[in-house]
Amino acid sequence: MEWQRVVELFGGEKNRRGSGYLLASGLVLTARHVVEGLSSVDVRLLEPDSQGLPGNAGPWQPARVDWMSPIADLALLVPAPKSPSFRKLNSATTLARVDGRAPIRVHALGFPRAMLSPTHSDTLHLQATVNAWSGVRNESLLLDVGTTRPASDEGWKGMSGAAVFAGDRLVGVIEVVPGSLDVSTLRATPVTALFDDPSAGELLRAANVEHDKRPIDASYVDMLPRSGTWRETREQYARAVLTTFCSIDHLGLAVSGIPDGRTPALAAFTGRRLRLWSGKPAKPA
Repeated sequence: MEWQRVVELFGGEKNRRGSGYLLASGLVLTARHVVEGLSSVDVRLLEPDSQGLPGNAGPWQPARVDWMSPIADLALLVPAPKSPSFRKLNSATTLARVDGRAPIRVHALGFPRAMLSPTHSDTLHLQATVNAWSGVRNESLLLDVGTTRPASDEGWKGMSGAAVFAGDRLVGVIEVVPGSLDVSTLRATPVTALFDDPSAGELLRAANVEHDKRPIDASYVDMLPRSGTWRETREQYARAVLTTFCSIDHLGLAVSGIPDGRTPALAAFTGRRLRLWSGKPAKPA
């Protein structure tokens, strides 16, 4: 999953809120019930800050509801007439289905009501497990959320339409909190239903969205690096700090402010900070 593709939706007389995912430059996937009865909605994406990390939300763009499934909770949006593509992308997303006996790790990023403040909306990254054999007769995915979650089902509203990923494959779209289960359980619609509809399939093929017909199981996901870990955040932060406080050439070497221009940037920054601290413990913030 790429945060640059996560979409926030807003529109309708009742100011509906929802989430979505940019499958390609001009194609957004969301849940049907978020846009049902509407011909258009406004969408926006997160913008990178000066270090390339998620920053402020971008401008709202009008989107047209181009397709809704007659049976599944899925919908596709395209730019409104005379509007540009939502965002220039180098590749399209790959869709797949989950299978297997072992629970499969999945994750999603969206804009639930629980993260809404008086001044702005915000994202919630959830990590969950899916058992492919639960909900098979209803053709749905049941997510057992194991990370931070709202205190009530009302807090989940706005997360509808968020893309569910198993590793690097998009496998579902968030629907609702099942009424008979607790708030740690979400239901998602498998995205493979998109290819069963001729109109949706045509839109996907035109956008070069691929369908990986191999079933995704726990072993496939476990071979891939975990997403959303503190290690990745620390690495991004360290790179941002180095870029700000050290002049680094294209080889990743410090070229100013350090006596030895061949000193690796990370070692140079560490040495500088150690000299400044002089071995004294930092004062708590």
